[in-house]
Amino acid sequence: MRILIIKLGAIGDVIRTTSVLPGLMPAEIDWITASSAQDVLLHNPYIKNIYTWDQGLPRLRSGQVGTRDYDLIIGLEDDREACELASSVKSNKILGAYLKDGKITYTPSAWFDMSIISKYGLDEANRLKKENRKTFQQHMAELLEVKVGNYVFNLTQEEIEYGLKFTRGQGLGARDKIIGINTGAGKRWPLKSLSIEKTIDLVKRLRKELGVVSLILGGPDEKERNEIISKEIDMPNGGVHSLRNFAAVVNQCRLLVTSDSLALHFGIATGKKIVVFFGPTSPWEIELYGLGEKVYPKVDCLVCYKKKCDLKPNCMDELQVDDLFQAVKRELP
Repeated sequence: MRILIIKLGAIGDVIRTTSVLPGLMPAEIDWITASSAQDVLLHNPYIKNIYTWDQGLPRLRSGQVGTRDYDLIIGLEDDREACELASSVKSNKILGAYLKDGKITYTPSAWFDMSIISKYGLDEANRLKKENRKTFQQHMAELLEVKVGNYVFNLTQEEIEYGLKFTRGQGLGARDKIIGINTGAGKRWPLKSLSIEKTIDLVKRLRKELGVVSLILGGPDEKERNEIISKEIDMPNGGVHSLRNFAAVVNQCRLLVTSDSLALHFGIATGKKIVVFFGPTSPWEIELYGLGEKVYPKVDCLVCYKKKCDLKPNCMDELQVDDLFQAVKRELP
């Protein structure tokens, strides 16, 4: 059986979508993704070919790579170009989103009922999303009618050694209880972030009461923010790394305190203990596989999916440092 998966981004969403792969076996699986996400699919034993959207799309459409006939197309993107691709590549069956008679549609799916292409309209889609209590994995199991498992993501030995060497270079030894602190969330989702002030308060309390070392993590968008935090609390700055090397640094942590962001998915993929906090996005969509706890404020407007909020205080203002601290205390190995 030949399968093409169309899942472009975001990067964390691509990683969690790997959880469907074991359930699709036995099959020959190709995957088309965004160039920014392709590295997280490397060394995946279930994937035969990885195509990037900018390089692979013309080749798939023209049939230049092999016989491009698929038994199944799995379309997990809801933008028009991706849906057009799902419909244009020759296949026996499509599951997910595709183009029909020039319009975006999808096979029956509660997941897409909550999306921007929902057949019920955006207002109802938002209501369904707010009321949803199923994880992404449960939705995929229903859509694809397969058993969905853990993330499939493998660091190489060289990458593992990179993470070890980096933390040792920060003065962190094998006996240090390293807590990864990833409280930013990039420029796309500023409302997901915990404030710098609350992050500093949390780290100070972790050091004083639990005696742990905090490694301040993030990507390029958090560089300036993390420099401020690291300097204020005199804790090591996790720096900026390539995608897979960032996962290798996360792998050196005993526990991760994180926003709903890429770091969360790397934490799950590497089996770390996790304390994850939520505000505008859904805590129920995330499957933690028993690795930790979800922390979120008790507010009526939770799961709004807004990138900006005019409410004062907003959901992240209502998130309490003590709730995060107590969760770390419970989960720390």
